[in-house]
Amino acid sequence: MTGIRKVFAYVVRGVVEGAPELLAFESHDEPGLEVPKGTVESGESLEGAALRELHEETGVTDARTLRELGTADWCGETQHFLLIEAPPGVPLRFEHTVTGDGADAGLVYRYRWLPIDAALQRRLVQGGDRFVAELREAVGARWRTSTVPETPARRARDTVPTGSVVDAVAATQARLRRPE
Repeated sequence: MTGIRKVFAYVVRGVVEGAPELLAFESHDEPGLEVPKGTVESGESLEGAALRELHEETGVTDARTLRELGTADWCGETQHFLLIEAPPGVPLRFEHTVTGDGADAGLVYRYRWLPIDAALQRRLVQGGDRFVAELREAVGARWRTSTVPETPARRARDTVPTGSVVDAVAATQARLRRPE
């Protein structure tokens, strides 16, 4: 199919004491959560587009594309779903103002990590739910699949109310260097 190509970034991290998690933000369009996504520009690779969209929509750099999970055709778009490993230090919760020149530029997205479990597909909207089964299979083979619940103390420790993910990573690194 020719025409518009979109990339959906399934950004994951394997946590040391629990199940792998997916990065998602609160949708501005409908109740639920979305994953970073956007249009592939002319001459741009799928990986390049996914990493650019990830940077524009989250501020995250140094992520690593692992593989494409699948492709779907929807309303004249070819949608590519890529599995991306987050770099260390991305906090549990943070806000980011979208950069770039897309329609979402200037919007503030509120991010959090979600367990990659059976309920994930029901929580994702705006097409982000299309390849959750493939995502679960891919991460199950890469990371342990036991679950550790998010506790209020863990949530408070890793919550960053405003600013970029770069500020959040710096704050997390400073907290880790402090003696308790």
